[in-house]
Amino acid sequence: MSELETLREALREELACLWTDLQTARRYARNSDWSLHCDWFAERIKTITPLAGPTPWEKLPIELIEDGVYQRIHAELGIDAPYDEEGVRKHRAYLDASARLPSGAGPVRPDEEPSE
Repeated sequence: MSELETLREALREELACLWTDLQTARRYARNSDWSLHCDWFAERIKTITPLAGPTPWEKLPIELIEDGVYQRIHAELGIDAPYDEEGVRKHRAYLDASARLPSGAGPVRPDEEPSE
């Protein structure tokens, strides 16, 4: 891997972390909405995305796609960042099922068949 590719990969990893940090900042914002801290993370994301490319939607907290934040930030940059709506729905269903199960029981992943 070239030095440039190594740098791009490091930026991609940092970008994925920034998206997670953004969601954490939203969670702690008043009414779980938005704050100046969220703005800071969004600006960092906007700085790095043109250099590294959009973060694949699978690496983001799902709430950022469901709320349109992922789409809005990329639209502001003029960068296409596609995501799989059906994949998002399946992931949400998986998370919701996980939250309803008793401790120790795991839900069936969206890409697995239930065992009997």
